[in-house]
Amino acid sequence: MEYWGVKVEDIFDTMNDRFRPEGAKGVTAKFGYDISGEGKWKIIVSGGLLEVIKTDDISDCVAVMVCDGETFVGINIGKVDAANAFTSGKVKIEGDFGQFGKTAKMFKKYVPKKAAMSTRDYILDMFGTLVSRFQPQNAPQEAVIVYDIGGADGGVWTAYIKDGKCELKEERAEKFTVKLEVQEAKDWVDVMLGKVDAFSLLSAGKAAIVGETQLALKLGEIFGKYQDPMASTTPEQELIVLKKTISVDQKFATGPVMGKFLNGLKEKKILGNRCPKCGRIQLPAREVCAECRVRVDEWVEVGPKGQVRYMEYVYYASPDPLTGETRETPYGMANILLDGCQGNDTFAHLIRRDQIDRIKGGKDDVSGTRVRPVWNEHRTGSIFDIKYFEIDE
Repeated sequence: MEYWGVKVEDIFDTMNDRFRPEGAKGVTAKFGYDISGEGKWKIIVSGGLLEVIKTDDISDCVAVMVCDGETFVGINIGKVDAANAFTSGKVKIEGDFGQFGKTAKMFKKYVPKKAAMSTRDYILDMFGTLVSRFQPQNAPQEAVIVYDIGGADGGVWTAYIKDGKCELKEERAEKFTVKLEVQEAKDWVDVMLGKVDAFSLLSAGKAAIVGETQLALKLGEIFGKYQDPMASTTPEQELIVLKKTISVDQKFATGPVMGKFLNGLKEKKILGNRCPKCGRIQLPAREVCAECRVRVDEWVEVGPKGQVRYMEYVYYASPDPLTGETRETPYGMANILLDGCQGNDTFAHLIRRDQIDRIKGGKDDVSGTRVRPVWNEHRTGSIFDIKYFEIDE
């Protein structure tokens, strides 16, 4: 039977995990528990070790606690005062009371497991806490944000932001600044809990952004991070990191084609090679055309300026495999169509941090933002000889 959502068995089943050997120092004894209507248990303590047994024979125990299940559970979860339970006779100790008193130091407090939350519970809690997570200092003066969460567990909510205040209504605003559409409620829950990247949902067609995309990308700043009520409150173990450059007694050659491309960067030249069959210019250069499967030998200098075709905000700071250092997020990663290239022959690189919100992509030759490279003063033949691209003003 459950009392306050906890069974008597739950408490005995967790005794091994809650056992404190330091609290049982010098104790060698057997203790019994006779819980009316639930059964009998024996715990054996010896040499700092514990054994828990459910048995009908507790006659060899130095002391036995006798009580009902509700009182026993209530004492362990703090719903029943132990002193009152003893004085009222609801709890009795048969045998050596002094010995049984030692068990109080042997166990950590029992903490009931939280009941699992359903997808619908999460959805209601996420939108129920949205206003409390609002951060006016990061919000625009006025905006209307529609959340259209699909599936049986979803719903439609609209957040109205104006003059530093946020109001949430369970309705669909016809006029909005931006609308977020998610096909399944579980996907939205996974995004909010950090289990799934939002961009993967967008690329898979499971979610869509309608309206001002730039505002949608800033929602993580406008609303504070959602705290999972099911998450453990136990502090995480401290992670100690020793940063050290790995030294491997080996050399890895990039090959003559990539080597020529990297060496060109030392001279502030961006070199690609043109396919003799389709005319594509590969960046970075490769020995064989990725589409025509023919060898490519003609070298062409392109850029260094170009037009942004696509840019994405990157929120995951992948560590450098050599130093372990991570880049500050978010940062902008752009695909740039350098002058002299065409089609999808784009060059991927970073965008100057303070300009990422000003960058626009374009599918034609005029709509994308024009950018130029910013070179490192000391160049070593690395892709990072270009620090980043900036707006060509």
